[in-house]
Amino acid sequence: MKQGGVKMVLRFEKWFKAIQIRRSRRTYVTKQIESDSKEVLTDMIVELNQRYTGVKVVFVEKAPDAVFVGAVGPYGKITGAPAYLALVIDTDENFNYEKAGFIGQACVLEATLHGLSSCWVGGYFNKVIAAEEVGINENERVVAVIPIGYARKNLSLTEKMMNQVGDYHKRKSVEDISEGLAQEQWPDWVGSVVKSASLSPSAYNRQSIHFVVGEDGETITLRITNPSEETNVPKGIDRGIAMLHTEVATNHLNIPGAWHYDKEANVVAFQKS
Repeated sequence: MKQGGVKMVLRFEKWFKAIQIRRSRRTYVTKQIESDSKEVLTDMIVELNQRYTGVKVVFVEKAPDAVFVGAVGPYGKITGAPAYLALVIDTDENFNYEKAGFIGQACVLEATLHGLSSCWVGGYFNKVIAAEEVGINENERVVAVIPIGYARKNLSLTEKMMNQVGDYHKRKSVEDISEGLAQEQWPDWVGSVVKSASLSPSAYNRQSIHFVVGEDGETITLRITNPSEETNVPKGIDRGIAMLHTEVATNHLNIPGAWHYDKEANVVAFQKS
């Protein structure tokens, strides 16, 4: 697919496998990211940052401890990560949260392939310190950070508690998150794509994206539930992550298509071509 005239050669096929195995982790061992892995990630970030205007990923080779001081929130304490990614947007761009979610999750899946773990943090971090460490322009802001590193072999007590109490890895069924054309009438590719997209991580595991399948079976619209609800993590980021999973799956299945945006209707849709 092409976006904005840039031909993407990203590793969609490899990422399809990473979707199945990636899990959020918050506790890391004290180990620097291996140079080969870091080189692949930083080269890919250069490419991702060409995909859209008004949005970028910044690799910060520094422990994110200062960014999380006094900002534990519902995520639990994050410790030991040697580096983090910062998602930066130009506040004047359309669908900038979606774009940030898309390129951020691409980095997460690539990191997974290198044995690295990660954790999306969109609400509870010190945005002032993050902005200082990243170095942003006047019209930019950091909307999310993603610690990355080598996770501890065993879950920490906090991680165990969050998994047991918060159902942080429990997923809604495809039936619960799909609308439109009856499921028994879906083409085979639609079912595979919606299943992959349903594995998208979301803030507080709220799973606020619904997939509306067009009556022709060739369009999947990603709808935000309760879009007017006030949240400290914009739901557009969740939708962007789901968009990345959708595109990974369509590439895996060799389904050509393109994204269409409608700002007035707050609609983002994948249209098969």
